[in-house]
Amino acid sequence: MATITYIVTVASGQNAFSASNPKFFINGEVSPTIEFQEGNTYIFDQADTTCTGYLISFSTTTNGTFTAGGLAYTDGVTTTGTPGTAGAQTQILVAPVQTIGAPVLFYYDGGAVGTSGMGNKTIITFPTSGTTVFNPTIDEIIEEAYERTNIRGTRTGYQLRSARRSLNIMFQEWANRGIHLWKIKLAQIPLVLGQAEYSFASDSVNFPNDVDEVLEAYYRNNSVVTAPADIAITKISRSQYNNTPNKLTQGTPSQYYAQRKLSPSIFLYATPSASVSSTTTPSNFQLCFYYMSKIQDVGVYTNTADVVNRFYPVMCSGLAYYLSMKYSADLTPALERIYESEMLRALDADNQGVSSFISPQTFYGGGV
Repeated sequence: MATITYIVTVASGQNAFSASNPKFFINGEVSPTIEFQEGNTYIFDQADTTCTGYLISFSTTTNGTFTAGGLAYTDGVTTTGTPGTAGAQTQILVAPVQTIGAPVLFYYDGGAVGTSGMGNKTIITFPTSGTTVFNPTIDEIIEEAYERTNIRGTRTGYQLRSARRSLNIMFQEWANRGIHLWKIKLAQIPLVLGQAEYSFASDSVNFPNDVDEVLEAYYRNNSVVTAPADIAITKISRSQYNNTPNKLTQGTPSQYYAQRKLSPSIFLYATPSASVSSTTTPSNFQLCFYYMSKIQDVGVYTNTADVVNRFYPVMCSGLAYYLSMKYSADLTPALERIYESEMLRALDADNQGVSSFISPQTFYGGGV
């Protein structure tokens, strides 16, 4: 929390109480309303010689002890030195909202002699939360979506199941739209002598079981751990892989074909030779690939979604759109537009933020 210092002087002026009598001037302004934020510390510097005989004090009552029944407020208040001399100040630590909270306060003259009507009030404001942990549960997401379809009140068990099913379907639709950065992972699979196909079925320890799409791959020679050597591998289509004459040719893998089935497989060409595989130290030679993993299922209603915060708006608007097709068809066109608009903003934010560059013109054989 912050520490704020105010400079206090005393002079004739007019405030809400009266004119001409001595008034507290705060930073040169006569008896202003002061804004306090809970948890902050405020220092009222009273070293100016005009403060001699006057003391900034606080009360929960207007004009403090000059009002019948008014008492000085002392929680978190400390006074140092004598007003009008160097180092004189009144300090107040405004009680944090997380504890007892601070009341509305008024500042007044609490000096030995005391002069009525010198001050004003303070406004207590609440601090920011200081947290960034908002992550709505599936229940909250469903509630928000239903409210957008003008369906309020208690949900039936069927309506909740229907919403959960729609949310799962929507997540699959998201995967069809393209890359989601928070779902990109790196897999590192040991190369096996002469093996062409790599999958979860062939290596459930190292090959991930949540692969949705293989994005890019490279071969890593990790035999010198402090200086691993990576070589990019070219992605080819099924037809290209099909046209390779001997799919079990051994050598250093330079191409791969990703078979997108329910449980994807990666086929290497060439298959690893003895010089790029090891049974004694499997981690020395690896197939490394980045892949887009599947978005996790919704699960129970108390779960949170497997979605990053930049996609919260599109998740709620998307589910509302899906539900409208079942319960509020008249709202479907409008909710679809909102959904697509939110999706565009989310996908725009879902980028790596790298600088753009212009590559030199490159020609291959035959001038192509």
